[in-house]
Formats: sequence, structure tokens, C-alpha cells
Amino acid sequence: MLRQNIRKIVIFAVITANGLLAVRSSYAQGKTMQLSSNVVDFGRIAAIAYPAKTIGFVNNGKDKLAILLIDKGPNVKANFQRRFYQPGERGIVSFYYEPRNTGDFSEDVKIYTNLDTEPLVVTLKGTCVSVQECFPNIHNLNLRNVLVINKNTQAAIPMAGVTFIHNHDTQKPFNLKMDKNGKAVEELPIGLYNINATVAGFELYANELFIPKTYPNVIVELTPKQAVPIIQPVAETPKPATISGRPVVTSTDLPEDKYAANNIVLLLDISGSMHSQGKFSLLQQSINNLVMILRPIDYVTVITYSTNAKVVLPSVSGSEKDKITGVIQELVPHGSTQGVKGLNTAYDMATQQFIKGGNNQVILATDGEFSDKNLTDEYYQQFIADYTQKGIKLSILGFGVNQAAIERMEKMTTSGQGSFILIESEKHVRNALINEIKTMSFMGN
Repeated sequence: MLRQNIRKIVIFAVITANGLLAVRSSYAQGKTMQLSSNVVDFGRIAAIAYPAKTIGFVNNGKDKLAILLIDKGPNVKANFQRRFYQPGERGIVSFYYEPRNTGDFSEDVKIYTNLDTEPLVVTLKGTCVSVQECFPNIHNLNLRNVLVINKNTQAAIPMAGVTFIHNHDTQKPFNLKMDKNGKAVEELPIGLYNINATVAGFELYANELFIPKTYPNVIVELTPKQAVPIIQPVAETPKPATISGRPVVTSTDLPEDKYAANNIVLLLDISGSMHSQGKFSLLQQSINNLVMILRPIDYVTVITYSTNAKVVLPSVSGSEKDKITGVIQELVPHGSTQGVKGLNTAYDMATQQFIKGGNNQVILATDGEFSDKNLTDEYYQQFIADYTQKGIKLSILGFGVNQAAIERMEKMTTSGQGSFILIESEKHVRNALINEIKTMSFMGN
């Protein structure tokens, strides 16, 4: 009798936020967070270097918040910190837009978090004009706008001093002083420049940049210095762990005395069929939510399959959250389905990274177009069972699958001693993979 362990999941996510504006309570609106604005107006820009536009947010909820995913088009780049925000804590999201054609543009992006039930929509708009129109003087294209901004917040840095050295000619430097808006207009001929800036409160800036004919703007991004906390003489104050100089987010959800180390191999279907009905967006949210709670002792490998199988991220520690979520964010569904190649690769990687005494698990995420017509279901079940005996389990996330596919994948997970998790909508995706990993890695009291 087949063990049926179906968890019907429904997805969940979204950001909201607040920047410098006063924030009203959002509980009445059913939102944990609130944006400072739902519209980002870029104004008149060209398809070249321009500073980002930002929106602020605040966590109005009672739980820790993390941005999981920003669903966007190819013209948009978005930057945000991949970490937890405590209740009441503020943050920002930066947007860059790279238009392909002149004229007005308007594009919606969706921001997902681990706390809100639906994505929040932000509209990016503006007008793309010709490059010449963006110069301070269209009759002298050597006159350029020089902008000095805070790299983290994209805010202007007033009265900053910057030195430009053209083609290594140290005898004739361009010494610029920004105005109160962090801007200066200077005649900078085409060529290679060494750019230096020393501004109070910011790291020393030294960069080399080639300025072509088509650059109306030269943007200097300064990194704020990290505040050095004053250590009070309090006895036995534990210090936070750090990796590569950065604080580690320690999870209260996976205490090491109760949950074994995880060797997780994510086998992701990125075939063209995953692009429909928002399936791939749900997949990305599910994974990003899991990544936020992983510990340094946990390891993640990411393998994709469509026309071919590919290891897109060899095994990395769960502390490298930016690296893992960054890879997931950039995946784009395309091509046909070659699931057998992917499954072979996944088990090979799980074997190579095997953690003795840990939870070694392949997680397959697909919309059901997996089987090879030349291979029977019995072949799959035996193949998976052989690896189960070696200590490698299999669980499956199913997206929009038909009944025949569901039955096939139930049999596969029965052989793999894992779970088949059917994701049908946007309500419970927050805990889809978290609950599975906790179940599989639990060591008991």
C-alpha cells in the first residue's frame, strides 16, 4: 500500500514598505508591511548609466520579515538586502531601469515577502529619450553631469569633493566640488579616468573608468563606513558569529541540538512549461523562504534541467544566502524537459556531498512533465529506492500537475521516503520546504 503524504500548499508572500513617510498601521488592510510609494517615476532617462530609484519600507508586523523575490522583466534590476528585518525595522529596495527604445514606459514589478499573502505591485514609469537630450549641453557632449551618491541608499551626497585624472596625466587633474544636490557639471573629454574621493563618513573611493562619447552622467557611488559599536564592560556578553566579516543570521527554527545538518540538492525544472500560470515564481518563493532559515552547517546544491541538466550552483553553506537566492532569482524557464538527466546529476551531487549522520535529500520541483517515455514508472521507483538505501531521500514539489503526474510522483516519493507536496496557490508556500526539511532532519529530544 503506497504511502500518500500529500501536503496541499498555497502560496504566500509580498513586501510592503515605508521610507521617510509616516507609516499608518497596516493591520486593518491585512498588510504586514507598507511601501513608501507604489510608483517609481524615473522621469527622463536614456538607456545608459543612471542612478537607481528607491522605495522605503518598514516591518509593521510582529514577526521577522524577509524579501523573498522581486518578479520583474528583463529591463529591470532590483537590489535589496537578503536578510531578516525585525518588527519596526526599516529598509529600502533600489530599482534600475534599462530601456531598449525611446518613448514612455510603464512596467509593473511584484515584490514578495515571507509575511504577506499576496505580492505588492510597484509601477515603474518614465520616458526614455535620446542620449543627446540627457547631456547638460547638446552642443558640447564633453560637458557631463557628475553625480556623487550613497551606494546603499542612492541618496545624493552634498558638497563632496572628487578628483578625475585623465589618461594618467597627474599634472592636470579635474578637482570637482559637488553642489548641495550632490551634482557638478564638468567638461570631461573621452578617455580613461582615475577617480578618487575622500568624504567624511564614507570609505575611501578609488576607481578607474573609461568615459565614452555616449555618457552624459558619471556616477560615483560611495560606501558608508560601518559604525564601530562602543563595547561596554558587561560581563559574558556573547558575540555574534561572523562569516567573511558579516553577521550570520542564526535560526531559531533549526536549533543544531534538534536538527541534523542538511545536504540539500535542489533539482529544478526550468522547462518552458514552468513559465505559465506563475508556477516558476511560486517555486522561487518556496526556495528563498527555506534559504532564509538555513544554518552554516547546512549545504545547498542547485541543479536545473530543461533541454539539458546543469549544475548552476555547486554545494555552498546555508550562510551564503545572497549567493543562493541570487542564483534562484536569475533563473528563466525555457526549453524542453529532460528530467532523467537531471535526476542522475542530482543523485551524483548528493552522493559527492554526503553528510554522515545528516539529512541527505534531493528535492525535485516540477510541473509533472518529468518521465521519459522510454522508461517505465517501475524503473524510476527502483532507481530511487536504490539511492534511498544509500541514505539519500527524495521529496517533490508539484506545480499545476495533472492527476496522472500526481500519481506518478507519489510513487516516486514513496520509493524515496520523502513527501509529495502539491503547491496549488499562493497561501502556504512560506512553510512548504521549511516543514519538509524540519521533518526530515529532526533528531528528537
